[in-house]
Amino acid sequence: MAPALSDLQPQSAPKATAAAQAAIGDGLVAEAQAFADELAAWRHDLHQMPELGNSLPQTSAYIQARLTEMDIPFATLVDGSCVVGLVGAGAVAAQGNGVCTDEQAGTVVMLRGDMDALPVAEESGEPFASTNGCMHACGHDMHATALLGAARMLKAREAELVDANATVKLLFQPGEETFEGARAAIADGLLQNPRPQAAFAMHVNSQSPLGLVLYGSPALSGVYGFRITLQGKGGHGSSPEICIDPITAGVHVHLALQELISREVPAAKEVALTVGKFAGGQAANVIPDTCVLEGTLRGFDVELMEHLKTRIAEVVKGVATTYRTPATIETLSDVPPLVLDDDMTQASLGYVGAVLPKSAFLPLFHAMASEDFALISSEIPSAYFTIGAAVTDTDEHFAQHHPKARFGDAELPLGAAAYTAVALGYIADHR
Repeated sequence: MAPALSDLQPQSAPKATAAAQAAIGDGLVAEAQAFADELAAWRHDLHQMPELGNSLPQTSAYIQARLTEMDIPFATLVDGSCVVGLVGAGAVAAQGNGVCTDEQAGTVVMLRGDMDALPVAEESGEPFASTNGCMHACGHDMHATALLGAARMLKAREAELVDANATVKLLFQPGEETFEGARAAIADGLLQNPRPQAAFAMHVNSQSPLGLVLYGSPALSGVYGFRITLQGKGGHGSSPEICIDPITAGVHVHLALQELISREVPAAKEVALTVGKFAGGQAANVIPDTCVLEGTLRGFDVELMEHLKTRIAEVVKGVATTYRTPATIETLSDVPPLVLDDDMTQASLGYVGAVLPKSAFLPLFHAMASEDFALISSEIPSAYFTIGAAVTDTDEHFAQHHPKARFGDAELPLGAAAYTAVALGYIADHR
């Protein structure tokens, strides 16, 4: 059950500046709630077309169609699966190709909503549940929808943004779950034409009550994902002496990696190493040629993470040599901790607090999960919050990535208003 706000000792958000407060006003939530049914319809559509990784053709086409209806110019990156819209001073220059120069854009703030799903068969029981074997079990359909709502409200204020010589960059990002999307978008020029001076992102939480906002830094751990392939010599299970068994080697590699954490990492350090995949063999009486282990290393100390990556390679090589199974190690992901800018965080708390004054703010966001927004926050000053989106009609609030996870549509107007407030507030403070 989601905790009651009264049990959480909430804090008030810092006050926004007078300029930001005036720009934000006090009607954004009501404005968003006026088209809450449309927000819910958009979200339900996206929920029923979950796609994975960096290949989101249907999702991208849907976002492009909505932006086209709003007359918002956009460009696509990452083979068409990433959509980047512009509102404000840079939008006129961007008509036709979706990009503009830094000079044309003026002050630029970027709002990010990820939109990829997970390879999870949905069991939520929602009438709009997906049926293609994938699921928006992490709420990215909520993020994309809230950002669409913000796009609509910002477009209505485009003349004010032009007068302020400012641009809002709208990032609809693929590949967050696989840690591929932000890196690919940056490589395709995301942080250019125009370059944002700051960025903001939010993530819904299926177990937190509506109106709870969590923040912190470092908010999420860095992650190193790896694949270890051990090459043996297969044969009949009756004659292991003439084979080289990679499964035996794999077992010892797994144990050695766990001992690496327990024996070489200080107890006070926050580090987690998990081998989540161990694959070798297909028959009980056949020794296979190869064994494959895949896992993740997570932590907040960048120097320690680099040391442990080196030690993983040394340990794997040593064990593999002992068991006569040459080993290769592939990097599947490599994302730094999500370290956020203090000034941008405090300012964004003020902006969100101005538009959601009844929300509870808690500096408790610090978890071992990972997020590729870290690749953006390492480049430009950024803020990142989680916002409660638990449904209210059940005592069973399943965690994200669970096949029964559910999210409440009531969060959508709040998320849209929060995105909008951050953009308007930041621009007012940086004119």
